Amino acid sequence: MNPVLLVVSAVLAASLYMVGLTLDMFWLKLLTKPWLVVALAFAVWHHAGNGAGRRIAWGLLAGAVGDVCLALPNAFLPGMIAFAIGHALYVAAFVQWSRSPALILLAPVSVFAGTGLWLMLPGAGTFTLPLAIYVVVIAAMIWRAAACALEPQGDALIRWGPLVGALLFGFSDTLIGIHRFAQPMPGAAFSIILTYWVGQALFAASAIRRQTQTSTEAANSP
Repeated sequence: MNPVLLVVSAVLAASLYMVGLTLDMFWLKLLTKPWLVVALAFAVWHHAGNGAGRRIAWGLLAGAVGDVCLALPNAFLPGMIAFAIGHALYVAAFVQWSRSPALILLAPVSVFAGTGLWLMLPGAGTFTLPLAIYVVVIAAMIWRAAACALEPQGDALIRWGPLVGALLFGFSDTLIGIHRFAQPMPGAAFSIILTYWVGQALFAASAIRRQTQTSTEAANSP
């Protein structure tokens, strides 16, 4: 797909989704919500190479499936499963980018996961087990994204993009969980979608930037 057309269509879809969110138009939200992430997946697939880049692209597509599920009534659990698959794919990509054990980072990530579970599990009901598994998976994703920031090579986007993206994604998911299982937050929808989109965009940009740097280094090597 033409890159300009891809960007224009993604911006248009995101804008229409915000209109649908403001006016509470179900079908407009359903049709437009996933397209920005799908566009990011297309871009990563074509520009981020194989291996980790493809895992990021598949993770984005899993997120788009999750977007559709969360927009539908009675499809919250399939949405959680789709996003969990996406997070697992991101973990696999981040491990390929950094194999550092980064054990020291487990402490703050565990605090994040424990706090989220403490807030949400009392109201989770039949979702208790899926929610616990999901929080562990997203915590693992944040941990491995943080490990990428410890790598000595790469520019700011390559090193910090995955971590900032993971933190924003985790923040978005935490808001969703609190809204559903602990305390309704009617005004949180805009914060949820904007932090989610920026997080996904940082994953995509990091993957593309990493591949660009690798290609440049290969071209300049003797």
